[in-house]
Amino acid sequence: MPRLVDHEVRKAQLLAATWRVVRARGVEGTTTRAIADEAGCSLSVLAHFLGGKDDILVAAQHAVYEQIVERAFRIGGDRSGLAALRAALDAVLPIDEERAADAHVNVAFAGAALSHPLLAESRRASHRAIRVHLRTCLREARELDELRVGVTDEAVIDDFIILVEGSSLLSLVDGWAEEGRAERLTRLADDFVSQLRHTR
Repeated sequence: MPRLVDHEVRKAQLLAATWRVVRARGVEGTTTRAIADEAGCSLSVLAHFLGGKDDILVAAQHAVYEQIVERAFRIGGDRSGLAALRAALDAVLPIDEERAADAHVNVAFAGAALSHPLLAESRRASHRAIRVHLRTCLREARELDELRVGVTDEAVIDDFIILVEGSSLLSLVDGWAEEGRAERLTRLADDFVSQLRHTR
C-alpha cells in the first residue's frame, strides 16, 4: 500500500522550500518549477498541496508571519506586559541566523507586495494579527502600572512595526551595521521598551 502523507507536514515542507527559493531568487524570480525542484516533488504535487503560484506566494507570506508570531508571542508565554513586549522584539529582530532568515523572506515579500495586491492584503492581515498581540502586551503593562503617562497603544504598535520592519530592511538589504548588528539591535530594543516605562 502507498504510504499516507500527513497533509500539514507536507504542506509545511513545501512552504519551507518556497521560502528558500524566495531567499535565493526574490519573489519575482520564484517559479513553481523552482519550488518543486527545491522540494523534490512534481508540479502536480505542489499544485495539489498549495495551488497555483499566487496561492503559493500568499500562503508562504502568511506562514512566515505565523512563524514569527509563534516565536514572538506564544513560546515562553509566561511573560506579560513590557517583559512580553521586550521578548517579542528579541524574537523578531534579525539578530541571529534563524531570525535573519525569516526577516529576509519577510523583506522580499514586502517589496513584492508593492505590485502584488494579494500579497499586500495578506501582509495587512498579518499586521492586524500582530497588532492584537501587541495590544494585549500593552493592556497587561497598564494593569501592572508599567507605562508612563501619555503612552498610546496605536503609536507604540506603529513604532514597534517600524522598528522591526525598518531594521530588517536596513540590516539585510543595505548591510546596515553588519558588524555588531546583534548588539546594536539589542540596544535599540532595550531603548524602545525603556522609553515606555513609568519612572518612579
